[in-house]
Formats: sequence, structure tokens, C-alpha cells
Amino acid sequence: MTNTASPADTLPGNFLILEILNRYVPEVLQTMAGMTAVPGPGQPNAPQPATLTGVTGSIGLSGKVHGVVYTAFAEELAQLVAEKILGGPASSQDVSDVVAELTNMITGNLKSQLCDRGHNCSLSIPSVVRGEHISVSAKTASISIRNDYHFEGCPEPLVLQIFAVLEK
Repeated sequence: MTNTASPADTLPGNFLILEILNRYVPEVLQTMAGMTAVPGPGQPNAPQPATLTGVTGSIGLSGKVHGVVYTAFAEELAQLVAEKILGGPASSQDVSDVVAELTNMITGNLKSQLCDRGHNCSLSIPSVVRGEHISVSAKTASISIRNDYHFEGCPEPLVLQIFAVLEK
């Protein structure tokens, strides 16, 4: 799906968050798993509700930025990433733990960058769900961002979805 909104129609926070994610998602995956994540074009005004599939991590944000960050790994990608990080076979619980930790690292980098810009916030503990067609939305989010991160040899991307409000 292509974003049809012009930059003038989009709040600055949308582009700021997308820019931060496009820097730190590849960095985290390269550092932790030795995998190159290539960001897609991104949707700074992603429609709601969003549908996620696979092993999905989520972390809440509270403070001057409040909302939720979701990382949806296709089952095959989640298994591959976990095995690369752990250096061998990974159980279902190992995969969930790895997705939770990667979600925490990605969201932690986002939080740090937002705090550096005066948007102080706190993070919740990560949680993980598995399933097909997981529908997520937010009633009051002025920011709805989605982007895919592609990996060589994996047909399904890592999908990041964020719903947030950036207070001034």
C-alpha cells in the first residue's frame, strides 16, 4: 500500500519517528543477528486498523509520547533471527524471548532519540503474541506509522506499526 499523503499533510512527528526507526531497526538487527534489514518506503500516515501476522512484540510508551510499538515477525523470519542470535536451534519460547528483546531494543532506541528531542517517555515491559490477522488500532493516535524491513532470503518482512500521540 502506498502512502498518498503529502509531507505537508503529515505531522512532523510522523516523519521523525519513521526516520529514527529506519536508522535503528537495521542497526539492531545487524548488531544482534548479523542480518541486513532494508527499510521499505514507509507509511507515515498508515491506515487503521492495521493487520499483523506472525510473532508480534509490543511495547507501550507513556509520557510526552504515548502509544504502542508493534514488531511483527513472520514465523519463518522470527525463527531465523532467533537461531542466528542464539547460535543454534531455537524453541518456540526462545523465539518469543528474542522477539520481545528485539522489540525492547528497537523501542528503547526510539525512546532515547525522542527523549533527546525533549519528548520524554517511559516504556512498558514487552509482550509477545502469535497469530494470523491480528488487528490493532488506536482510538486517539495522531501518529500511525507502518514500515516493512526486508531481509535477503526471507520472503516476508519484519513489519513495524506504531500508534502514538506526541505532546508538545
